[in-house]
Amino acid sequence: MNTQTHRTCIRMSQEEYDLLKEKSRAAGLSANAWLMRELERNRPMLYREEETRATIAFADEAGRDINAVARAFNSGCGTAQHLDFALHRLVQVVERFWQVRKLGYPYAV
Repeated sequence: MNTQTHRTCIRMSQEEYDLLKEKSRAAGLSANAWLMRELERNRPMLYREEETRATIAFADEAGRDINAVARAFNSGCGTAQHLDFALHRLVQVVERFWQVRKLGYPYAV
């Protein structure tokens, strides 16, 4: 028994359609089965969601801070305070992404 109850239409160019057929044929699947498999495997693009923009901007800023600490250690000037600061920033990033995950984005962490 077929459990699929919904249908959608996807508009694409001839080149895109040819690519779809090529990829589905290479996988040994119908175009529909290949698209469904890709939908299950691909993660959402978080940067496109309004709720995640601030979190991603924060992670970018924190990443720059952490890289600055790494540069200090690479040049021989790193201290325990630097390391503590980098760890604190990393914890903040993880906490922010956990908050995003609670909004329903399972791949945010």
